[in-house]
Amino acid sequence: MARNHQTRADGYGLLSRYRGELMGIAMLWVMLFHAYGLSTSVLPLRVLRATGFAGVDIFLLLSGMGICCSLARREKESYGRYLGRRLRRLLPAFWLVVGVYSVVLAAAGRITPDVIFWNLSTLYYWLDVPGGFNWYISAILVFYLLAPLYFKLFHRCRAKEWLTLAVCLVSYLLYRVTWGAGLLYLTDFLQRIPDFALGFLMACYIMEGKKLSARHLGVWGAAVVFGLAVVPGWLVQPIIFPLCLAVTSCLVPVCLVMGKLLDWYPGRWVPAFLRTVGGSSLEIYLLNVIISREANLLASWLGCAPGHISFYLVAYMLNIALGVLLHRGLERIMRRFVSG
Repeated sequence: MARNHQTRADGYGLLSRYRGELMGIAMLWVMLFHAYGLSTSVLPLRVLRATGFAGVDIFLLLSGMGICCSLARREKESYGRYLGRRLRRLLPAFWLVVGVYSVVLAAAGRITPDVIFWNLSTLYYWLDVPGGFNWYISAILVFYLLAPLYFKLFHRCRAKEWLTLAVCLVSYLLYRVTWGAGLLYLTDFLQRIPDFALGFLMACYIMEGKKLSARHLGVWGAAVVFGLAVVPGWLVQPIIFPLCLAVTSCLVPVCLVMGKLLDWYPGRWVPAFLRTVGGSSLEIYLLNVIISREANLLASWLGCAPGHISFYLVAYMLNIALGVLLHRGLERIMRRFVSG
């Protein structure tokens, strides 16, 4: 269907209207980041690949926003029903893809059999188990578990902006403490806590119909300036000034700009493709982690050099197609299971 531009969203509403497209952009950006072997002399592409980890930050912002809106609509819903809905979306795809992959790795002698259990339990990340799958799924599950508790605090707090800022400060302090304690593997999670909190704040603005006023533009402009100022510090003291701090500072303004560009875009096919990728992002992500790990093996099957762009074009097209098919297949099965 063609987009009705007479009913375009504006301001914070752009994040809600184009949430699916933004998730699609985030997924493609993460996939580019995972193209570790890609050899290119094109500077913009190199910069995009190097910063592709920020796609995860976009995911978490939009996930927090979606969960906050969902919790607000279902305030009387029990914690069990809420958690059941989230786990039905997350775990079947995770168990299927990671389970099969872990069994194959164990059969090949690349991991010990006990790692299969740790992977399927999602505890591998928190216990730093060698051979564990990927940090993101374990992290998002914890965000899901804690979201209703944070929602209660967030809903009752009158100074929601200050609460969000406090979460950012606590996140940074926890990051520094764990880094000092040698728990370096936890930084991926701890540095992304503000993203989820910012998602709650955006959901509040959207539900309240808050406008992107001059004051708000000033705040986000100052956040961008702060984020850019972090980059020189990161080059000198990356521990004190982690790059994720710059990404978090620029996260909302960047998403708003991308939303505005999508609102201006007159075509149908690009947004439709991005929505499709965004809707199947979990399955695409799981498969993409495997592709990035097994790039050399897959390249030999495809007859491509693993560092050549042709390999990634073919592999990633297959990645997206299989992810979409897997998502739709699991969705049908879960729908029948729930209705039955």
